[in-house]
Amino acid sequence: MTPSHAPEKPGRRTAEHLVAAEAYRRILAGEAPETLTALAAALADWLRTAHPDVPPLAPAAIETAVRETWDRRHELIGSAL
Repeated sequence: MTPSHAPEKPGRRTAEHLVAAEAYRRILAGEAPETLTALAAALADWLRTAHPDVPPLAPAAIETAVRETWDRRHELIGSAL
């Protein structure tokens, strides 16, 4: 059985898909902070707490992983209403 944190891509496991999903959830729920930097820092803390068995991601890596979702947040929020 594949662990829940296994990536779609082969190679070293990362938590990008976990933080991407949590970023999406927070944005749609209106729980995202004002800046991408603050969101990335919050997601790094969340990842360490919620998934301690997964290799951590630096906030800069998280910013890269969620940037597209962040840039589309107004569109996503509008479509969720």
